[in-house]
Amino acid sequence: MVQQLVLDAAARLADSPRDRRGYRALHHTYLQPAGSQQRAAELLDLPISTFRRHLAAGVDRLTELLWQQELGR
Repeated sequence: MVQQLVLDAAARLADSPRDRRGYRALHHTYLQPAGSQQRAAELLDLPISTFRRHLAAGVDRLTELLWQQELGR
């Protein structure tokens, strides 16, 4: 059940132009792991520092969406 909640929230990120970069970093780190953050950054053609910034933003936004969903029940 928790896994599906996370996947649904992640799909919302993927659908949002504002959140798409964060989603892509999350996708290559947690949903379909590339093996390492360095490899994920390479797949996205990003410097590692930019990748990590996108990943942090994606984690923050995903957490925000999950809390909104939880509190809205």
